[in-house]
Amino acid sequence: MFKPTRMTRVAIAGTKELMGPVISVLHKLNMIHITDYNEETEDFKIGKPLKPASKLSEHLISLRGISNQLGIAEKEPKAKFQVKELPVQIDERITVIQREVASRFDELRSIEFKIKEKEDLISAVKPFMALPLSLDSYHGYDTIKVHAGYIGEDIETKLAKITRDYEIFDGEYEKRTVFALFIPRGFEEEIQKLLQELRSYVELKVPELKGNPPVILEELTKEVSSLKEKYLSIRTELDKIKSEYSEFIMAADEYLSMETQKAEAPLRFATSPNAFIIDGWVPSRRFNVLEQELQKSIGDQVYLTKLEEEVNEEEIPIELENPGPSKPFELLINTFATPKYREIDPASVIFITFPLFYAIMLGDVGYGIVVAAMAFVIKTKFKTGGLNALALILFLSGILSILLGVLYGEFFGFPLFNVEIKGELEHGILGIAGPSIAGFHFPIHRFESVQPLLLMCLIIGMLHVFLGLIIGFRNIKIEHDLKHAIFAKGSWMMILIGGVAAIAKLMPALMSRQPVPSGDPVFLGGVALAIIGIILLIKGEGFISILEIPTLLSNVLSYSRILAIGLSSAGIALAVNTLSMNLFIRPHGVLLGGGIGLALVGVVILFIGHLINLLLGILGPGLHSLRLQYVEFFTKFYEGGGKKYVPFGYIRKYTEE
Repeated sequence: MFKPTRMTRVAIAGTKELMGPVISVLHKLNMIHITDYNEETEDFKIGKPLKPASKLSEHLISLRGISNQLGIAEKEPKAKFQVKELPVQIDERITVIQREVASRFDELRSIEFKIKEKEDLISAVKPFMALPLSLDSYHGYDTIKVHAGYIGEDIETKLAKITRDYEIFDGEYEKRTVFALFIPRGFEEEIQKLLQELRSYVELKVPELKGNPPVILEELTKEVSSLKEKYLSIRTELDKIKSEYSEFIMAADEYLSMETQKAEAPLRFATSPNAFIIDGWVPSRRFNVLEQELQKSIGDQVYLTKLEEEVNEEEIPIELENPGPSKPFELLINTFATPKYREIDPASVIFITFPLFYAIMLGDVGYGIVVAAMAFVIKTKFKTGGLNALALILFLSGILSILLGVLYGEFFGFPLFNVEIKGELEHGILGIAGPSIAGFHFPIHRFESVQPLLLMCLIIGMLHVFLGLIIGFRNIKIEHDLKHAIFAKGSWMMILIGGVAAIAKLMPALMSRQPVPSGDPVFLGGVALAIIGIILLIKGEGFISILEIPTLLSNVLSYSRILAIGLSSAGIALAVNTLSMNLFIRPHGVLLGGGIGLALVGVVILFIGHLINLLLGILGPGLHSLRLQYVEFFTKFYEGGGKKYVPFGYIRKYTEE
């Protein structure tokens, strides 16, 4: 918690014949992060894959090709396959499944081509239904040239100037004129030139078919229908294959992935003709487990030792170590950057601040319930991975939004409690007055309490930024020394504290048009502390660093977005409710005063309006809360750039020993 897991560098050495058993033990333990060996010498070279590697890779490629063709997606297994039985089943089934799937997909591609071919013919034949000729009437002439196409003007007058020895047929198809012109070949060039000069002319190619267009069209339509039926039949067969073999394919994929991983592991080792060495990292708390398992499985023939020499911290793999509730927030940390080995892991901080900022912005019981319910559904569907972590973050944010919604007294923008505003009583859904806690009367009406809420947001911002500076002070002190920490972060802490103290005394005086409290010890102390901080900042980072001081103010003011986003969401909800209730559902204060039809329109407006506001309420608070973590908070202490801990092993889902 707060820091990445403590890691220990280890070396494992043994004779070549023990390489396979050692790999199996390490893979099963799933704890050692192997450092790839890439500096070959006369004594040690990069190892070669184990013998089964080639065959395993071939099977895996074939299996994944089948999986992609069938569209098999990961899902929760009904039962797990026994590892012992899989090798025989894989050898027997993969070839059979591949043959069945490949033959059907070849047939599907052939049918698709034929359907496209027939549909193109149908498109080509349809225009000729407007003409009183069979298709074979357009072909087979030695002395006559046939032109067919769409035209938008009369051409017979122009044809007569060239020759009167022609025959023309026309008709209408899809509100366009279709024509066929039969003319002696001697006039071909002149006719071609005439047609090209016509802007409305579009040439039609006559299909090389025989018979009347309606009859041909009917036959082609039947053939397409028959082909589509056959296509669906083959698709049904493929769906049956998918249903029958999907769990086996996923289990086989998992088994082959593990075996391939083990077979190719020597490519990461240093090997000599008779021995091998594995260099890697394990969490310090698990070193004893590694030692015991190797001893139990291999005995004293394998040498395991801790490597104590100093290494570059950038080479140490990072495993984040957080308790259950803050574990999902590692997703937000890794999305930004993996922390360095000695950096503070802020997951346990944003576990509090991210959902808190989100809830202050959303702050509605109804929206909070919907968000929490959506998150719960996603979490139920996705048991692991990024979506599961995101759902847990959203669930916690939704629950806090419900609590803040109670404090604000809002349910989809409607008041929950009776509240008096400017001398008028506003009746709430519950019909009771809000609670009083520790002298504070609830609910807090957001539009009537803008100044106190803005002050609260700015105080939250000051504390959040100050916490970031404290963590940054600690990081620099560890990485360098106390002096560097004071210059780099202590100076900013003094400027922030001093500036806040001075402004806290200065602003009330300016707002009340009173003299500035020049003799006030808090004001003077704040100014003095800020000046000392500026001097330290200049000494540590140079005179140009004072240009960054306004950014500290902008960082704090940026937290006003918490209130702004919340007010915009509440304002949209209020506008939707007022429009739908006052104009449609309860016009002139009378329920259903405009009739049921008008009330239904109001309900539709209410639903659509709140749906849009809900989508904005999910995205807006999430993005802005994340921005406050990444931009205002992380920049005060967080560098990142660590190497992620990737243990050699596999988390089984579809197989078991």
